[in-house]
Amino acid sequence: MSTKYFYEQSKFSEFKSKKTYHELLDMTDGEFEDWARLIRKEIVDAWDIDGQPPVKGKTEEQIISHFGKLKKDECNFFIKDDEDKESLGIIKNFNKSQSVVNQFFPTMLKTRISIGESADGGTSIYDYFAEDSLEGGFIKTMARAVKRDSMYAWCRSLTTVKDENPFWNGQTPYKFVKEVYDGKIFKGKWENYDIVLHRTTEASIRKYGPLNENKQTYGTILFLTGKQVRRLVKEGFLNKRQISNIGDIPNSKTLKNGKVVNYVYNVRWYEKSDGIFPKIIQAFRLGLGQPAVNFPALTAKWIYENYTNHIEQEEPLHIYDSSSGWGGRIAGAMSSRKKVHYVGTDPNPDNFIDDLGISRYEYMAKFYNDKVVDTHSEAMSNFFTVEKQGNTYELFQDGSELIKNNPAFQKYKGKLDISFTSPPYFNREQYSQDENQSFKAYGEYDDWRDNFLRPTLTTIYEYLKNDRYILWNIADIKIGKSIYFPLEQDSIDILQSLGGEYKGKLKMTMAAMIGANVNKRESIETGMKNLVQVGTTWYKYEPIFVFHKKKQE
Repeated sequence: MSTKYFYEQSKFSEFKSKKTYHELLDMTDGEFEDWARLIRKEIVDAWDIDGQPPVKGKTEEQIISHFGKLKKDECNFFIKDDEDKESLGIIKNFNKSQSVVNQFFPTMLKTRISIGESADGGTSIYDYFAEDSLEGGFIKTMARAVKRDSMYAWCRSLTTVKDENPFWNGQTPYKFVKEVYDGKIFKGKWENYDIVLHRTTEASIRKYGPLNENKQTYGTILFLTGKQVRRLVKEGFLNKRQISNIGDIPNSKTLKNGKVVNYVYNVRWYEKSDGIFPKIIQAFRLGLGQPAVNFPALTAKWIYENYTNHIEQEEPLHIYDSSSGWGGRIAGAMSSRKKVHYVGTDPNPDNFIDDLGISRYEYMAKFYNDKVVDTHSEAMSNFFTVEKQGNTYELFQDGSELIKNNPAFQKYKGKLDISFTSPPYFNREQYSQDENQSFKAYGEYDDWRDNFLRPTLTTIYEYLKNDRYILWNIADIKIGKSIYFPLEQDSIDILQSLGGEYKGKLKMTMAAMIGANVNKRESIETGMKNLVQVGTTWYKYEPIFVFHKKKQE
């Protein structure tokens, strides 16, 4: 492995587009657009030439360290769920060590995400950097997400909470701005800070709490009126940089339907030396469309180990993953404390390394065994002789609906001890534009269900030993406001028709994205499905359906 087929830490520090947030605020609109075009070119060049997507990344040493943590992790993230009879429990796993798996799959962020019934029109994060037609959209997104800091990556709002703004002394926001100008606020340890104004609607800020006119607050958020901002500008207390994000300074706006929108102005503060990198990565991931998400390796590890506890093990347990995806589940297999043999398949050509003649899954698994597995400990020596070389694997490039026709795969018939995967959600995630991808081969949902979903599940069921489990991570796809493709129920119906005993579902919580907090009432009103409460917090979850293939009488 002299040549590395994984990316490491980014080289953002070498980019000509490396700036501070303070410097961006000083730019004219034209200068900012030129900067956005520059960073766009530098990102795509690093991606195409060096295989380095716009993520922070870890060094090889850090990757090895994090892989080692996967082996040691006890996976204490299972929570009982007594509120739902169908629920087998909640999995709340947000461990960050498992994210290093992504570094072996540099095309993850090239995955196009389709949000409609048709697969046409899906875009990836990569497309926003590479496609000329998306340049305008990229610049607008950077203006909103970066310069106006819509995700609060660089700025913090002026509030009445002392812990949040230790330099605020109870003055009105109007007086605060004047004292900033006079040098009375940002001094001493705060001398490297400045303010910038942000325009928002009265309706938006009202959600923070009731209006206090005397203190000029909504809840704890301090605000200025348009009249106050114009006066501060006229009197010279606000410079061009501090108002660069608001343009005109209106009190309100009348829409075409006659509705009047009232504006207020937030005071935000920031550190002048705070660089654009690496915080801008969040703007790329959340501002440029929906990114592909890897399956958590530790969740896979927990599933393998907990749903095979009833098996008396003498030989390696055979795990089957019918859609190997981005390597999260094979990483879970390699880090399992049980002796396992992982069998996976995936037709995505982007995950094959032509120079080596092996897949990225095999490359990562070999890397794990070579760099992480403890070959010297007494425990390893006493537990299966081959444990010294780590867990084993075999990978295929067949579509899961066709793999039963491969003679090399047929040797596993009746030998699988567990099957666990997260299959394609029809056309939602377009892993590549290869014609072997299921959404390409079966363009209509009914066709996909009958000729991909059903034969995939049939093969799994037929190849599984008796008294074994199938775990299937899939979710319905929403189209528009009210239409769903019923992937969940269709999967249940198919497996039950094959003889599988439906045991219930695990609820795998999803990490909340900035600006996408889950509220039960609002979610119900908008038709959001699959919500679960953990403590006082609501999460969206993905179901993992559990089926049992019974013992033969």
